[in-house]
Amino acid sequence: MVKRIALLVVVAVTAAALLSTPVTSASAAAPDSVASAQSRLDDLNNRVEQAGGKVDLANHKLLQDQKLEADLNVQIAALARLQYKRPSMLVQFLQANSLSQVLGDVSSDRLMDQKQKNLVLQMRDLHRQDQQARDEAAISLAVITASRDEAQKILNEAVAARNAELAARAAALAAMQRPASIPAAWSGQGPWPNRFAYGYCTWYVANKRYIPWLGNAIDWWPNARAYGYAEGYTPQVGAVMVTRESGYGHVAYVEAVYPNGSWLVSEMNFIGWNRVSTRIIFPGTVPLVGFIY
Repeated sequence: MVKRIALLVVVAVTAAALLSTPVTSASAAAPDSVASAQSRLDDLNNRVEQAGGKVDLANHKLLQDQKLEADLNVQIAALARLQYKRPSMLVQFLQANSLSQVLGDVSSDRLMDQKQKNLVLQMRDLHRQDQQARDEAAISLAVITASRDEAQKILNEAVAARNAELAARAAALAAMQRPASIPAAWSGQGPWPNRFAYGYCTWYVANKRYIPWLGNAIDWWPNARAYGYAEGYTPQVGAVMVTRESGYGHVAYVEAVYPNGSWLVSEMNFIGWNRVSTRIIFPGTVPLVGFIY
């Protein structure tokens, strides 16, 4: 009984160790977390099969023990009947030819009794050992099965997180690839004077925000600095993008900035004179001069 309690304690500690193994949460899953979780699950499934085989083997041995014990009980019962039918010790004494024969008969009876007792004890001890082995196998199977179920849960979470991330990426990519419309608030003419030539990029941007200077698009970069406007190389919503996309330069209005570093601009005269269009620009894909804030 003490050994069995000690066994349960050891197995419980083992179970706690298996179930408390650090595992990356699905919310912070790395790209390879699904493969890692699947590998762990496959390993635990193999261990569950092995443990289940051990339990089946132990159950088979217990059945054999029960059969052997039943056969032994039959034999002991038969011997008991034979002993019952044998003459009593007094009769044996009277019928014996000598004292040695009497002592021999008594010794033989005692030896037979002792052998029977030894067989019973051995059978019980074997049955107890096999029962303990079966209990160990069953507990081990339960522990591994619990770990397998936890691994399955982690795999499901990792797959869900990966699918959610892929869906978010697909949605973001679709949003970036979808042509954006010009904000409805823009009426085509700002509430300030516009001194640039109609239909060109400079005229369009000067309607989006007030521009106090003159000059071609390429001149806007030094002119803005002269007027005290801040400049830089990071896109911001509302900034003017200046590029060298023509001999006179080109300007566009930054409508949005995305987490991946790209930005959306609206512009005129990029695809044709007096035509407004939009595009998403990634760093390094245009001859950028800079942004006027």
